[in-house]
Amino acid sequence: MAMTLADKVTLARLALAPAIVCAYLLLPVHDSLCFWVAGLLCSLAEYTDLLDGRIARARNEVSDFGKLADPFCDVIYRLSVFLVLLLPAGGLGYPVPVDLDHSTSYALKPLVFAVGRDEQGVVILGAGLVPWLPVLLMTLREIVAGALRSMTASKGLILAARTSGKIKAWIHGAALISMMALPAFWNTLAPWHLVYAYWMCWACAAISVGSMIEYLWVNRPVLKQLIDRTSAS
Repeated sequence: MAMTLADKVTLARLALAPAIVCAYLLLPVHDSLCFWVAGLLCSLAEYTDLLDGRIARARNEVSDFGKLADPFCDVIYRLSVFLVLLLPAGGLGYPVPVDLDHSTSYALKPLVFAVGRDEQGVVILGAGLVPWLPVLLMTLREIVAGALRSMTASKGLILAARTSGKIKAWIHGAALISMMALPAFWNTLAPWHLVYAYWMCWACAAISVGSMIEYLWVNRPVLKQLIDRTSAS
């Protein structure tokens, strides 16, 4: 079966993910270029997520491949961006004073890296944009969900999709774009950007965990069948 236009739009997110990663890491922080390009590419990726379903329905080309590829491409794209945001943007990241005190404790929430030395030989520290723990929770959530879908499919069972999963995707997309937009539009790396990113990232983790709990609860009869069939085989 030939790949439909909607399928090609869905797969475009797989190509956009490494482009966003490269833009964030390799483009300069000067003039917030890395944030501008990465943010625009994130916006394009989110638009493809909206567009592929509309194209499939308008052209009556809803395919089994598209149903499988859409959540897969979503997870690869969004997790790739969340993971790269742990690293310093443009190789420098948000400046962090060497002698951290309570007033700069925001820098302890994201990961801090040594990104060079100044003229006096003092180490220059740079912080990533997001804290690591909520990103880990989001990553584990997607690993568990993907593993469950694979195991149930191998036994001829189907886990019902939930609206909370789509809401999760919308919130994650909005968070990624807005976190890039702050340094881009303000053209500066301000401490309050990290505070905003901190709470947005935790909000994304909370909705991820909450949607997973609902997913497991609603699908508990299917999961029970999975356990019974696995035990019987």
